[in-house]
Amino acid sequence: MNCSTVRSVSIAGASCGRPPGSAAAIIARVSSDADRVRKSLSAGVSVRTPKAAEQIARHLRGLIVRGETAPGTMLSSEKALLDEFGVSRPTLREAFRILENEGLIVVLTGARGGARVQLPDLGVVSRQIGYYLQAQQTTLRDLLEARAEFEPICARLLAERRSDDTLRELDELVASLIADAEKGFATGAEYAAWVHSTRALHELIAEGCGNNTLAAQARSLSEMLGAHRRVSLRSVDYRPGSPETIAEIVADYARLAENVRSGDGGAAESLWREHLRRSTEIVFRAQDPDTVVNLLD
Repeated sequence: MNCSTVRSVSIAGASCGRPPGSAAAIIARVSSDADRVRKSLSAGVSVRTPKAAEQIARHLRGLIVRGETAPGTMLSSEKALLDEFGVSRPTLREAFRILENEGLIVVLTGARGGARVQLPDLGVVSRQIGYYLQAQQTTLRDLLEARAEFEPICARLLAERRSDDTLRELDELVASLIADAEKGFATGAEYAAWVHSTRALHELIAEGCGNNTLAAQARSLSEMLGAHRRVSLRSVDYRPGSPETIAEIVADYARLAENVRSGDGGAAESLWREHLRRSTEIVFRAQDPDTVVNLLD
């Protein structure tokens, strides 16, 4: 038996000097899968055999997402991995391409090159979701409606689960936004830049709510809205709101900080739901609600 190829590795793996539970044994399942495929085909059932690269990617993916291999860690050298998995260099590199496309590793070149582990970037995930939504002709109204449902819940949880660090960050951010607003906006571009900077507040509400699932949804929506806003700046005339409108907006920010500080989740949720309703009305003054969301420069 030649242990250098997947096709000849037995499921036991021990005959090649590797323990049955090693990574090589995982890849050896390809042979077992092939046997099952032959039996399934004889029974008239169509079954796809996972490629060796997919098996390797699945194994390494599991190590990364379970936290067994920490972000920033370099995977073993290419030579070591080739020996461990008993596959060819093109097969290993195909596995790397799979993981790199998923945002789980980055392949570095040079003398100290190799595959470095990283966590998936929510921004990348959001863009993929955004491209799907744009392809589905999703409108700005649809996107803002979703945010109006997710974010108030995050605001309530933020108030109920606040930490000292979150309170400090919220106070600093709100104070900065209020100070910039009080300076006024000489041009539409300045106003648009300020509106874009308020995205940090929306992200803080999501990140500080203590629920990873809600936070990911809210952050994803914020990423998509931010991308749409950047693209639409080329064609939309963002005129500064009236002093009264700006005053209402920043007053909401101040009241939200007070609600969070006092731990009043119900008040925070109600306030933020009403704030998003009024903010949506302001957005619709500048853009058609039925505009298809645009994320492409």
